[in-house]
Amino acid sequence: MFESTVLAIVHGVRFERGAHGWALALLVITVASIGGCSQNPTSPTPPAQPHASTTPPIAAPQSAPPSIACPGSISTTAPLTGPALVQYPAPVTAAGEGPVDIACTPAADDPFPVGNTTVECKATDALQRTATCSFAVAVAPAPRLSRSHILAFGDSITFGEQVIPNTDNVLLAADPATAYPTVLAQLLRARYGDRPTVVNAGLSGEKAAFGDRRLPFEIGKSSADVVVLLEGANDLLYADPPSSAAIQAAELGVSVLAAEGRHRGLRVFIALLTPTKPGRRHIPLATIQFANDRLRVVARGEGASVIDTFSALLPDLNANIGSDGLHPTALGYRRIAEAVFAALRADLDIH
Repeated sequence: MFESTVLAIVHGVRFERGAHGWALALLVITVASIGGCSQNPTSPTPPAQPHASTTPPIAAPQSAPPSIACPGSISTTAPLTGPALVQYPAPVTAAGEGPVDIACTPAADDPFPVGNTTVECKATDALQRTATCSFAVAVAPAPRLSRSHILAFGDSITFGEQVIPNTDNVLLAADPATAYPTVLAQLLRARYGDRPTVVNAGLSGEKAAFGDRRLPFEIGKSSADVVVLLEGANDLLYADPPSSAAIQAAELGVSVLAAEGRHRGLRVFIALLTPTKPGRRHIPLATIQFANDRLRVVARGEGASVIDTFSALLPDLNANIGSDGLHPTALGYRRIAEAVFAALRADLDIH
């Protein structure tokens, strides 16, 4: 006996006519089991399940790791007022997942000590990948002079007298703003700060042969450790005419002054006589050049340095020398100061 109902589904029928009337012919009968049957039970086929994939997922592509390039080595000089503040260009980065951050130690505009410092820079991208580079910063100490108390010793050209415009025989009083020691002090302060001092010990009309009378006093009063001698023009000017004796007097006078400075432990500089041009106080250039040759000999004998103030003014006498033919103009005094400054820097500068 069936334990479940069997459903017969007629998919199609066909009727045939015979001797006994119409006959029903079952063309297709599909039997489906509605329930279980104790005899020969049939279970429904479960639906097919999809197979699990064994292929790993494809990762999203990433950018290349970051790279960083530092600037080249940097050299600078510390200022007079403190440590150097170095403004270096930022490193350059490439690739990486943005944003890419850059950090450098020490940072730009940080104070750098005197000496060599290595700057370390790191680039970090959004995925925390890093790259590093470094570069060197060399800081030289602020310049200074090995000796810094300067005595400018000489005659009216050291004192700073100038000719009144459109005259040839009347001199103005020394102008503190244009005298060469004043301009020299300005040049020294610009490079070395306030430590160097310059004392103007010029005396109008003085001959080199008489300068030794006051040099020891001026050295003691100024506590100088450097002396710049610019003497001898009056020895030539007041000889009539300038003679070899006058040149010898200038040579001997400067020699005595240089020896005095050297014996007192000063660094001695001998400035050559400045050129002249036609005027009331004109000295022939040939005479000045011969005297300067003798002053070079004095410098060698006393271990002094020569300052070529002659060549500094010679290229433009009309602009550098006043109408009296002897005393410099304001521009001429600046040219003397520049020549003295260059000589001091070359001989006494400490890097």
